[in-house]
Amino acid sequence: MAEKTKQTKKKRRWWSTVLYVVLIIIALGLIFHNQIAAFSISQFQPKVTQKSVEKGQKDKKNANYDWTKVNTLDSQQLLKARANAGKVNFIGYVSVPAIGLSVPIANGVSDTVLSLGAGTLNENQKMGQGNYALASHFIQGESGKKLLFSPIYYHGKKGQKIYLTDMKRVYEYKTTSYRTVKPTDVQVADPVPGRKMITLITCDYTAERGRVIMQGDLTKQMKFKDAPASVLKSFEKDNRWIK
Repeated sequence: MAEKTKQTKKKRRWWSTVLYVVLIIIALGLIFHNQIAAFSISQFQPKVTQKSVEKGQKDKKNANYDWTKVNTLDSQQLLKARANAGKVNFIGYVSVPAIGLSVPIANGVSDTVLSLGAGTLNENQKMGQGNYALASHFIQGESGKKLLFSPIYYHGKKGQKIYLTDMKRVYEYKTTSYRTVKPTDVQVADPVPGRKMITLITCDYTAERGRVIMQGDLTKQMKFKDAPASVLKSFEKDNRWIK
């Protein structure tokens, strides 16, 4: 009888220890959930080639361009996007070397696309033509400062160079405008007659307050293989997936 009692106490202590460990893990997960999600995105390494770009371009008609369907970014959304990353066909990159921004581009503004990179705002836009408008999320907190379009919020300014590539050509723009607009000022993504430009959009610190807009004009374009090494490196910075 005494032996059974001893075994019962041992089992209880064992289960108490297990429960204690589980609770600690859950608590740490809740405390560091944002950091875990940010780390997951920072380690995201999609494969982008000319072939994958061509495949992505064929998907543009099926992409979502409705901003009203975009949800506010949170850690759960980041982790979900990371899990669904294999479903996204990227069509190029955008970089702003001066602020360390370098992210892949995909068609549309779905939650998954905007959580992994930058999304196109209009179905028919083309690099080097009209107003090439892109949007991506701003991530609050120290762990998200260098991710997605967060560098625009923290360090964007006039005069900085912006680069686009579809893996065939590289397009260089010079920033002419950096400002915050109302969330309803969607016309910033519209074409401007006679102007070849780029528009990068992200949230202000509070999405309700406004959108941070960085716009520039096309200054030159070149074949991908002829682009300066420093420009090509700007696409690769913290994005080691270029193939």
